[in-house]
Amino acid sequence: MAEVSDGLGCGFCGKAVVQHDGNGGRPRDYCDDDCRRRAQRKRDAERRVALPQFTHRLIAAELVFRAEQLLAACFDEAPLGEILDLAARIADDVDCLAAAAVADERTAGSSWAEVAVAARTSEGSARARWGGVQGARRLESREPMPWADRAYGVPRHATAAATGSAQGAQRSAAALARALHMLHERSDAGLGEVAGEVGIPLPVVHGVLEGEVLAPWPVTFMLAHLLGGQPGDLRLMWESAAKPHAHQSRSMPSAASLGAGLRGARLAAGCPAAADICPPGLNEAEAEAVFAGRLVPSWDVLRELLARLDADPEPFAGVWAVCIAARDGGRFR
Repeated sequence: MAEVSDGLGCGFCGKAVVQHDGNGGRPRDYCDDDCRRRAQRKRDAERRVALPQFTHRLIAAELVFRAEQLLAACFDEAPLGEILDLAARIADDVDCLAAAAVADERTAGSSWAEVAVAARTSEGSARARWGGVQGARRLESREPMPWADRAYGVPRHATAAATGSAQGAQRSAAALARALHMLHERSDAGLGEVAGEVGIPLPVVHGVLEGEVLAPWPVTFMLAHLLGGQPGDLRLMWESAAKPHAHQSRSMPSAASLGAGLRGARLAAGCPAAADICPPGLNEAEAEAVFAGRLVPSWDVLRELLARLDADPEPFAGVWAVCIAARDGGRFR
């Protein structure tokens, strides 16, 4: 005898599920196999979205770096434990590289049948190896190189406030990448030479300039310096992009730090002339004084200036509040 479930209905379409008596086992969650497969595809897509934004290209860059470490360790006669640890990390990187490449292809719209053809295996084997919870856990547990923190991606189980914070970090990371890219355009330095000086793989330098990788502050400092920029101008953007994982500066914000942050925002905007971005309430000379850290405008004027630079005002709010408390007639002593 069949009876209609009085539960919540099909887990995908919501229709009533017909349960069959006498078959044993747990009650059916879906009205048919099509809905069960659609629900699985939906769960897989949600897991891919929740993953850290590892791309297979960046993992490949880190894999090369670790392989070079292993090569040096072998020729330096490093202790066996160090060699085995590096070898284990490389093996894990290889697995994660494959999983990330498949996840990237699936996100781009490739079917499991297409993945199976590329992997020269069956669709079921490909799904079992790289799909569902197993593939997600493999990437979630991967330990990246210490200089390859990702700025993008919303933390799993994030609250609305955390989501907003992650979006702000993403905006700052994009602005930081634009600023570094502008420095590169104005510099005669080759990226291969810069990568060698900093000691990181060239693909990672490309990732930093394209906004795919957020490097630690010492690496970002060196990149800005070698590209002919003032690293301090990028500090506020970097701190906003790296939070909540960054070690915030212990120094008290000042007019100089506000000016430096504004110069970084101006650099990210393509270095527009002051005359082109002056908000009401500032003339061109006063705008240049703000960028130089000699003048602290009202918050409304500052916010309008940031809007004209297409910069997020949130990172500047705390710095401005401290600066304004020390202001004397609109100017710092």
